[in-house]
Amino acid sequence: MSEVNQILDTLKQLLKEKNITQYDVAAVLNLGVARVKQMFAHQDLSMSRLSIICNELLGMEIADLIQTSQDRQKYIDGLTEKQEQQLISDERLLVVSVSIMNNLTADEIVERYDISEAECQQHLKTLEKLKLVSIRANGRVKLLIDRSFKWIPDGPLDQFFRQHVQSDFLDSRFDAAGEVRLFRTGMLTRQSADELIKKIDKLTVDFVELNREDTKLDLKHRVGYSFVVALRPWMMPSFTKLIRTNSLMD
Repeated sequence: MSEVNQILDTLKQLLKEKNITQYDVAAVLNLGVARVKQMFAHQDLSMSRLSIICNELLGMEIADLIQTSQDRQKYIDGLTEKQEQQLISDERLLVVSVSIMNNLTADEIVERYDISEAECQQHLKTLEKLKLVSIRANGRVKLLIDRSFKWIPDGPLDQFFRQHVQSDFLDSRFDAAGEVRLFRTGMLTRQSADELIKKIDKLTVDFVELNREDTKLDLKHRVGYSFVVALRPWMMPSFTKLIRTNSLMD
């Protein structure tokens, strides 16, 4: 794939992630939707129109789009079971991997955690063998996995989260500044649930984008935040046991 095609593919990915449609693109370019579809289909987009899309719809410059395209070229969106298992098998390796995903340097990891420089470098080499990072000649580390990578359902990371993270994370009053906990219950159709899931997906994309932008800032201005959103058909057991069998619906 040529560099131009990669950039335009990245543009389409970003538009999709932000739920920006071809109708939105057509409106900002003062073109018909058919013409916009043709431009994307034939990878025929002038620099001036590309600049308008970046500025007006994505809030970025063309240079930012090119950088994003380069950053995403080698990103992977998921791990193998073996990779997940190795990450959780060593607590310090997991700390280093999460720190690298948050754009900490090796020096910052050593300064923040009880991990020696030699140990940190060893863990980075392990991550490189796992093909999750690339260590450059100048010592800088390039992340090769997308920050929003997907866990294997019921895989090692998923099980680790349920056993060691979930209960500890939720054991809070969530009443301090910068904290929130919301719980709502109601009865929805499947169509409404699917629509809500799309909005949750969009919110997740926003979180990842903010995280990606903030990794450019100095570490002293950043604080570790965690974000959990969940939705599933569920009713309190005390309610469920009172429902008459013949009134249950699929």
